[in-house]
Amino acid sequence: MDGLVIVANRLPVEFTADGEMAVSPGGLVSAVKAAAPVGTRWVGWGGEQASRRGECQLDDLVLNPIDLSDDEVEEFYKGFSNSLLWPLFHGRVRPVELRRSWWVSYRAVNKRFAADVARVAPQGGTVWVHDYHLLLVPEALRALRPDLRIGLFLHIPFPNAQLLATLPWRRELLEGMLGADLVGFQSDDDVANFSASTSRLLSYPLRAHWSTRRGHPVHVDAFPISIDVDRWQALGEQSVAAATTLRHDLGCETLLFGVDRLDYTKGITQRLRAFGELLNDGRLDPATTTFVQVAVPSRGDVPGYDEERDDVEGLLQTINERHRRDDGTAPVVYIDEACDEEQLAAWYRAADVLVVTPLVDGMNLVAKEFVASRSDLDGVLVLSEFAGAAHELGGAVLVNPYDLEAMKAAFLQAASMPPAEQAQRMGAMREAVRANDVHHWAGRFLRRLETVAQDRMVSTRRERPQPTREHRSARQVH
Repeated sequence: MDGLVIVANRLPVEFTADGEMAVSPGGLVSAVKAAAPVGTRWVGWGGEQASRRGECQLDDLVLNPIDLSDDEVEEFYKGFSNSLLWPLFHGRVRPVELRRSWWVSYRAVNKRFAADVARVAPQGGTVWVHDYHLLLVPEALRALRPDLRIGLFLHIPFPNAQLLATLPWRRELLEGMLGADLVGFQSDDDVANFSASTSRLLSYPLRAHWSTRRGHPVHVDAFPISIDVDRWQALGEQSVAAATTLRHDLGCETLLFGVDRLDYTKGITQRLRAFGELLNDGRLDPATTTFVQVAVPSRGDVPGYDEERDDVEGLLQTINERHRRDDGTAPVVYIDEACDEEQLAAWYRAADVLVVTPLVDGMNLVAKEFVASRSDLDGVLVLSEFAGAAHELGGAVLVNPYDLEAMKAAFLQAASMPPAEQAQRMGAMREAVRANDVHHWAGRFLRRLETVAQDRMVSTRRERPQPTREHRSARQVH
């Protein structure tokens, strides 16, 4: 699609102190970068080292950095976005804090994003806004540039109407989102929650996935995000030797693996408790079973994240002290730094079981990466039923992460699953992931946005009052 502008809180790169660029980690970056056509612009914050940096290039992307002051990082990003909206939209897994100054900053930064997009977007272009940091951008942008097609995609879950109603600025958020032509969510449950919220809190509720707001139609639907399947399959096949080395170095017969941001929504403590109890009960052998957990530090200065880190590290110490092996090694290996894609692919190929057990999650691309990397049809996925991926990956062992006994049973089922059953389940999941890869996801959203926007243009022309004979005569005279 010509004239596409991606708008996200962060650019797909991080700038170093010496001015170099490094591609950022994360599901949004990898998914959108893989799907963006040549010449796409990306508007976002470039981090602290990008201050006052001008337009630059990353492969086929044109990057437009936005500056944030230290106060805005504290109040817009760490405050309203990640200390309020993140826990609220994840079902209040942690208590939320309400500060009016956070809201003032959030609104101001969203308006600045909209103004910058309005400046760089071509006439009649397409703007694709991403995620919870920028929910006010669609309405603000429409006021500045009514010629644009505007889409919004939310990568995290959308809360039910009762939870959203507790937010003092709930109407403003919904109004901001409905400035788009098309609003996309990860699942039908999110669409239903959004629809119920508009019905309860606004005067123009959604009806059958669309509404007419201030003269323009707004369409709403589910667009489950995905990955670059071919890339992850190739990475998996290239990492066979590295995976063999990992297993040899660990010296285990059964390897369970988890990789997450260190976030209280990811269910890391719950899975470690389940694993520890299985060792305590003698149902898994600590001498031959290893659990490797990668927990990438994230938002360490946001309340709640320090607590999660302390809980995880405390559990690790308890399990490993109790089940220390004769050679001094431990059954739980903890990696607290990011892995690149090649390292991740090696762990995916090495693992007997991938454990993905978030308490709530919009999608979880880790589960799909694992499936795409396992062209050998080995390996078992233990997946939370509260992850969006559970709607697509029926071959996984689904589990309620709040139920410790169910988690333990899922681990045992996965660790002892016969190879033929593994192959059957993995084959079905691979078909599902390939049928909806990142290119299909992006193409489906953008095609739908183009259709919806065209319908809006036609509807606007039809509804525009036609000049009367007197008006026409007056125009001729002048």
